[in-house]
Amino acid sequence: MAAYGDSNTKVKTFIHDANEGAQDGSTGTIARDVQDYIAALDDANNIVVSVSHCSLRGDKILTMVVAMNYNIPTS
Repeated sequence: MAAYGDSNTKVKTFIHDANEGAQDGSTGTIARDVQDYIAALDDANNIVVSVSHCSLRGDKILTMVVAMNYNIPTS
């Protein structure tokens, strides 16, 4: 059973202008900042559980990335 405590869950939020971008584009765009955050997670222990977006007032977008520590038990 998974333990969803503070030490096992990582949540990161971003607020950006609603501009087009690419993951290898300029820092400060949605695509690049989310890509950099996910790439910085420890791929041996972290899995991305969710990436969600919602529009804010005006032309801003909120992005939330949820990751959790996951250790595959050895037998």
